Amino acid sequence: MKKGILLALAITFTAMSFAQDYGKYSMQHTDSETELQQYVGQRVKVMSRPYGLDSEDFYIFSHRLDGTIGAIYTIKKIKVGSQIVIDLVSESGEKIKAKVNADGKPHDTLFKSSMASCKSFFLVDKFEADRQNLIGKEINNSAGQPVAKIVDLKMVDVDFNYPQSRIEIQSDLDGTTLVCTEEEAISFCSNLGKILSHPMVKHKYKVVGFKTSNRTRSDNAKNAEYNVQNMDIPNEIYSCNIGKPERDAFRHDLKGHYVSVLTQVEKPSNPAIRYGKTTVVEDKKISKYSYVDNVIDILIFGGSEQFDFILKNVSDNSIKVIWNEAVFVGFDGTTSKIMHVGTRYSQREGDQPATTIIKGAKIEDLAAPTCNVRYSSTLKEWVTDSMYPSISGLSPGKLRLMLPIQIKEVVNEYVFVFDVNYVYDYPERLNL
Repeated sequence: MKKGILLALAITFTAMSFAQDYGKYSMQHTDSETELQQYVGQRVKVMSRPYGLDSEDFYIFSHRLDGTIGAIYTIKKIKVGSQIVIDLVSESGEKIKAKVNADGKPHDTLFKSSMASCKSFFLVDKFEADRQNLIGKEINNSAGQPVAKIVDLKMVDVDFNYPQSRIEIQSDLDGTTLVCTEEEAISFCSNLGKILSHPMVKHKYKVVGFKTSNRTRSDNAKNAEYNVQNMDIPNEIYSCNIGKPERDAFRHDLKGHYVSVLTQVEKPSNPAIRYGKTTVVEDKKISKYSYVDNVIDILIFGGSEQFDFILKNVSDNSIKVIWNEAVFVGFDGTTSKIMHVGTRYSQREGDQPATTIIKGAKIEDLAAPTCNVRYSSTLKEWVTDSMYPSISGLSPGKLRLMLPIQIKEVVNEYVFVFDVNYVYDYPERLNL
């Protein structure tokens, strides 16, 4: 088996305010004429100024020294005195003299007729030589198998910074490409060809390539993901987190949602109130629960943030909902006040007047635990956190809502008990 090889690039980049630095592909600055002679005969250029950055050298080269940004020049002679003078000739025969400060620093007066540093010259020949040596080199996965190859070496703007070198790799498994650093290539390719399994999922997946964003100004490794292929259904290809493929590859199979199921209504201790009847009402694929006794007729269901209900008075007297005494009980037994329609977020912990429902009338309202309501300084608005766990696939337990209903002078406590379960969207794909 042919052993995978990856040439070490070992590039260090420094973003400078007045001189562009292309790392190992920059002409290194020195005031030694002897050391500078190594660059005579080499081709160089000054690249386009990166977006949003002010480069004095960019301005001087193009406006004061009559240079052309992006044009390729050959260095004919270098002379060091109080300044470094570089004689350049373009491919079309145009000659210019580039004057560079010997100390490698910008002078106090902005936009003088001399560049700050030799580092603003990009070494075209060195870059092309490395590029040709790299193209076609193979990269192995963690099992030592060749799974990708280098197809290009390029200079790209990274986060609108100075251009930096990146390699472009191509997966041998699905042909997708990724532009990244050497270290990223080694890391990302380590999982190519890997078979992923999950104890709950029937199918296995194989990591075959990369999914990238359509960023054009820079490398696309920042938001890259893996392509994983279903080994039983080859045309099923999903993307997953490149850092955690063992977990994230199965997010489609394990996709689901939490549901609240009314399992019990604890009626008040008042003997005048008869035991009620609970039934399930399907409404637009939502399971709602009807509870009816000789005082109330309520249709209630729980969502992720609140309980919604329609409450009708079926007694012979007016009734009141005593909001100040209503209670929400979380999975761990922690209690909270609730807020309902018409309550200001900023006054959710304050007094909430009772709502009167006369005989035969009804209200449509909600009950949301105040402990989950907060002001987001980031969004600059009020938000309501979910009553459900943030992690999927759990069996968190029960939620309780106590609504106090006053009849005449007696407060009757109705407790609605909901079991919260996780329901998988694709149970046929699971080993349940």
